[in-house]
Amino acid sequence: MSSRRFSSIFASSSSSASSTASTSAPASQLRPLPPAYAVFKERLLSGTLGPDDARQLFDGLLCGADPVPTRALDALLSALARAPHSAACSDGPALAVELFKQMDRCASPQAAPTGHTYSILIDCYRRAHRPDLGLAIFGRLLRTGLGLNVVAYNTVIDGFFKEGEVDKAYDLFREMEKQGISPDVVTYNSTINGLCKSKAMDKAYDLFREMEKQGISPDVVTYSLTIDGLCKSKAMDKAYDLFREMEKQGISPNVVTYSSTIDGLCKSKAMDKAEKVLQQMLDAGIQPNNNTYSSLINGYSTLGMWKESVRMFKDMSNCGLTPCDVSCSSFMHALCKRGRIKEARGIFDSMVLKGPKPNLTSYAVLLHGYATQGCFADVGNIFNLMVSNGVAPNQRVFNILLNAFARHGKMDKAILIFEGMRKKGVNPDVFTYSTLISAYCRMGRLGDALEKFNHMVDVGVFMVIW
Repeated sequence: MSSRRFSSIFASSSSSASSTASTSAPASQLRPLPPAYAVFKERLLSGTLGPDDARQLFDGLLCGADPVPTRALDALLSALARAPHSAACSDGPALAVELFKQMDRCASPQAAPTGHTYSILIDCYRRAHRPDLGLAIFGRLLRTGLGLNVVAYNTVIDGFFKEGEVDKAYDLFREMEKQGISPDVVTYNSTINGLCKSKAMDKAYDLFREMEKQGISPDVVTYSLTIDGLCKSKAMDKAYDLFREMEKQGISPNVVTYSSTIDGLCKSKAMDKAEKVLQQMLDAGIQPNNNTYSSLINGYSTLGMWKESVRMFKDMSNCGLTPCDVSCSSFMHALCKRGRIKEARGIFDSMVLKGPKPNLTSYAVLLHGYATQGCFADVGNIFNLMVSNGVAPNQRVFNILLNAFARHGKMDKAILIFEGMRKKGVNPDVFTYSTLISAYCRMGRLGDALEKFNHMVDVGVFMVIW
């Protein structure tokens, strides 16, 4: 997190503190914050605030002649909880919890924790992956008379979802209303997001519809989360209807909404609709991102529509975007399927020079393309390049090589690949053995075929016969 962002947090908190103080006390009673406050803030911003310094400075703020108001202390705790790891302090949330305990022990009513302070504490526990401890604070809020609030619930619910404790998070969401606390749009967004990620799409969609009945208007985040969840659960009709509905409600889709909808349509092979949504996106002045173009490239490539893939690839480059490794691999695959191996190699070489660096899939696609055309010298060169660049071949890569040599009757080479994959700790699968057995049978070497079959059975690899 940048110093600029920290500064805005402090500025907002300071102005709020000043505003609150001015309404509760005459101007003559207002005093500037002590120097220790500025020192704490500056060291935190610069990443040089260590735990010992923080304790000493914070203690001075609590126990000085003029105790610092709670709101100003809250600003320090909140910024500390959000601070990135630094050499001086590796765990901001834990240190913030410790300083809260100092604050809680302080006898000054002026620096007593408020409901907002406790919300910061709960957020610290969320960031520390302990939402259960945040939930435990609820009892203390009730005992102190501060009461529960929607912010506290939102933080704990979000924490449980992020830790994968979906049932606890959802139960807590339902408990809010029993406590007389109405969920807000943040609560619904957090809960819908958590349910979507846990693949409880029916619950998430029902919750979206419940919002309207409760008089809470979904915002662009709510629509985007729900549409993305529906797309990923292959409920594309619902997702597309929801996309059109949000426009009727006067809510403008953002780049996330458009990209999710386009991705879902591409995976549903509805490329015409995807193109219409893309055009609508451009007309709205929203620039497609890598994800948008990747979805379209992958969609067209999967359908074998290589001309459209090329068009999207060029459009993406013309917009100044660097295609990701998935897009490049998908595009290379489409080219290789049509025998355009030289163009696929051009994409690969561009990846090597300009990025993104080829990954395992990129190498496998090009190897398969060369192997299909019987270009064994190129197969060897790409394989050697792959290994020298630290990309470890997997079962798929070895099978591509082995199949290429076996199909052309080069069994000595195929066996070398077979032995090499075993030495690398990569276990041959049924495809590996089937390839060798079929090749031996075609060559009339039935003894060798039987030997490989028996070896396959001995190592526990079985053919599935339908």
